[in-house]
Amino acid sequence: MKVAAFLGSPRVEGNSEILIGEAIGAIEKKGHRVELFRPHAMDISPCNNCGGCEETGKCVIEDDMGGVYDTIHACDRFLVVSPVFFFGLPSQIKALIDRCQAIWCEKYLLKRPIPEGPYGRKGLLVMVGGMKKEEGFKSCESTAK
Repeated sequence: MKVAAFLGSPRVEGNSEILIGEAIGAIEKKGHRVELFRPHAMDISPCNNCGGCEETGKCVIEDDMGGVYDTIHACDRFLVVSPVFFFGLPSQIKALIDRCQAIWCEKYLLKRPIPEGPYGRKGLLVMVGGMKKEEGFKSCESTAK
């Protein structure tokens, strides 16, 4: 099984990085492959709402998202570990998620099937936050879905 892991926090060695490291270690120990993405260290431009993906299912922006798209298409499982910043996801991981609009267009507008492989496709969202309100977690969950 192949897993795409996304670290949502820009904070080096923070709680999210510790958690994703533990999760990746456990996944790899079971013999699965994991590719880790750190959006804060990548060249990912924000979506500019040009509509190109609505026509082709591909984003017209040329940056590090090309490799992310390839991995997303090839993966069986997805892991996102992120803090909650002001009732939302950090801007770096949010830009990556926004750019996945191209995959949404590919599947739902253009009706192209996304390969599922023998394991199906599932995801896990792990969020870290210090506030005592659930609203921030709920908004992050909606965004990640």
